[in-house]
This record gives sequence, structure tokens and C-alpha cells, in this order.
Amino acid sequence: MGPVIEIKNLTKSFGDKKILNGINLDIHKGEIMYIIGKSGAGKSVLLKHICALMMPDSGSIYIEGNDIFSISKKELEKIRKKVGVLFQMAALFDSMTVFENVAFSLRRFTKKSNEEIKTIVSEKLALVGLKSVEDKAPSSLSGGMQKRVGLARAIALDPEIVLYDEPTTGVDPILASAVDDLILTLSRELKVTTLVISHDMNSTFKVASKAAMLYDGKFILTGEPEEFKECKDPIVNQFIRGEAKGPIPIL
Repeated sequence: MGPVIEIKNLTKSFGDKKILNGINLDIHKGEIMYIIGKSGAGKSVLLKHICALMMPDSGSIYIEGNDIFSISKKELEKIRKKVGVLFQMAALFDSMTVFENVAFSLRRFTKKSNEEIKTIVSEKLALVGLKSVEDKAPSSLSGGMQKRVGLARAIALDPEIVLYDEPTTGVDPILASAVDDLILTLSRELKVTTLVISHDMNSTFKVASKAAMLYDGKFILTGEPEEFKECKDPIVNQFIRGEAKGPIPIL
């Protein structure tokens, strides 16, 4: 069986700056793949390409064998139903209740009855550890709870692939650990293929089955977390240890 997601020779530049420089990556069914790298390395740009929210200068991305940049809009919609996305800031609709947020894709893409939708919303919220919040406004919830609502919305259609954009950014270490556990639980229970954009090495070592480090527009190392720990490359070493290069300047 081929890769669920296949990235081939993908390039993207903004002006004179080449963000993605002919990258290649295969992600197989059931894997938890972490894309790591420093801020500005192009991780979120890559995620937007996988979501088909951005077009490359050249190259292709195949999801389940379909080139998402060359298929019709109708075919792309079918692919998108199979992909759940948790954006960095949860991206909830403030004008809607929690229930309406989670039910959004169910109402848009299915013909399920109101009772069926109510059941699914309750199940997905329970799966991410939330109960009795359906009638609340997103603004009344903590940042961590908003992330969980965003995740419940992302899995409402029972996707085969779940994409996470910096899921532990801006949360305390205890909540970050809880998010890690949630990613692992959903991967096991829903049997999904998982892609996580992150610069959090604690999460990477705890959760990832494989990781790929993006640097200067290329993947400079792809492998299991243990390979990163044993890698002698100074760039990889500096990143995973969180060490600043040279003395910290006095401002």
C-alpha cells in the first residue's frame, strides 16, 4: 500500500526567499508524523499546501493517490472531508456556540438529522474530554478547552487524516502533556494518520512515530525520534537541545 500523503519536489518562494526547496516526504497509514523546525522554517506554509489553501510554485502533493493541485473542486471537496485540521488558535467561530462549531461540518457536508448531529457532537466532545459545554460561547472557555473544541470539530466527520498546527504552542507544560496524550489517544481510537506541525521536542519525543526536520527549505533529517537523539549533525543537535547559537545579545 502506498503513502496516505506523498509530497513530491514541492517548492514555494515568497519574492526572493525560497521557503520550500524541492521537498519530498511520504506519510503512511497510521503514522504520527511530526514536522519540526525553528520559527519561520516553512512548517505552516507546508501545512497550508497540504490543506490546498496555498498553491506551490512547482511539485505535487498526493492524498490517497490524488494530486490535490490538479483535481477538480468537487474531487477536492471529497478529499477535504477525509481530512480534519486543528489550527494553532483553534479558529472557532465566535458567533456560534460550542455545539454549533462542532456541528458545522456535519450540517454542511451530511444530511444527518438534528438528533443524529446532537449525538455525534456529544460523542466527539466526550472523546476530547469535554462535557456539558455545548451551549457555551467559545470566548467563555479557556485556551486549552478551545483547542479541545477545535479538535472535536476537526474529527466530527470521522476523518482518515488529522493535521495539527502547533497544538502545544501557548499552553503550560501540564496542558501540553494532556494535548500529547489526546493526540495519542485519538490516533489509537480513531485509527487515523496524523501530521503534527511543531517545534516542541518534548512532544515530538513523546508522541511521534516519525519526524522530519525542515531547515533552509529542505528536510535535513527524517526518521524515528531515536534517530534524532543519536544524530551528530550540529544543526539538528542545536535544535533538539534548544541551544542558542553564540552568546545572547544584550538589548
